[in-house]
Amino acid sequence: MKPAWDKLGSKYKDHASVMIVDVDCTADGAQTCQKMGVQGYPTIKYFLAGDKKGKDYQQGRDFDALLAFTKKTLDVEKCDVKTKKACKPNEIALIEKFDGKTSADIAEELKKRSEELKTIKSDMKAAKLEHNTKVATWKKREAALNKGEAILKQLEQLRKKDEL
Repeated sequence: MKPAWDKLGSKYKDHASVMIVDVDCTADGAQTCQKMGVQGYPTIKYFLAGDKKGKDYQQGRDFDALLAFTKKTLDVEKCDVKTKKACKPNEIALIEKFDGKTSADIAEELKKRSEELKTIKSDMKAAKLEHNTKVATWKKREAALNKGEAILKQLEQLRKKDEL
């Protein structure tokens, strides 16, 4: 895996938003590894903007898999409001809609969108809880039905033997 990791590091060495590093957990990096919860080696963690704990990478360890994951998850160019570079059409439309507006107008729209995001997140959480509750109920019922079916099959076989 080390050659694939080093190759990935070389590919991204001059990249502005992706940094590929490795830490030797048996030497000077032991404290860092302990802080990050690394228990086995090799462990790969990745960090998205604002994430201090990181997430465990659980996919392929060859160069192609590492590169595909990096391109899809980490190497994401963000829309530049000033130049419109890497902006999608809907993002450009939003930029143009608010071009020339005051900071108060923009702050008001931002507040509305933040509130809507909170509502969506809350609704998603409630829906997920309801779903998980239903699945647990169904699984219990399924297990009971499976046990009952097994018992009835045994009884059926015994009765057939008795009737012979």
